[in-house]
Amino acid sequence: MSRSIEGGCLCGNVRYKISGEAVMQFFCFCTDCQTISGAAGYAVYGVPIASVKLMEGQPCQFDKQADSGRINSRHFCGNCGTRLWAQLDELGLASINALTLDDKSLFGPTQNHLPESAPSWCILDRTLETLAPIPRG
Repeated sequence: MSRSIEGGCLCGNVRYKISGEAVMQFFCFCTDCQTISGAAGYAVYGVPIASVKLMEGQPCQFDKQADSGRINSRHFCGNCGTRLWAQLDELGLASINALTLDDKSLFGPTQNHLPESAPSWCILDRTLETLAPIPRG
């Protein structure tokens, strides 16, 4: 049985719904995620792009080429600036900002991505596996 998961931005202008479960949950410590989040890393609730549906509003989009060479399309609220999700069309994945989920308890990370890029003051959960890079294909 598939459940519907909802979330949105700080001001409430943009709301989304996800159909189904996450296919991956991890912390990303790449320098782009650090810069965008203003924190040591980013909490990723990874889902297929097709499972994300807008319920209210229209997010702004900023595209940037990642170190992997893939285009990472970042979606955020143009009013309050909340980062809602990033998507990698090449992989068919959206990395929902897990802390924009209405039910934050759904986030249960199992991996760290690029822990070697974490700031020296960051305390990493070393019980989590390291996410292997996804090859370009």
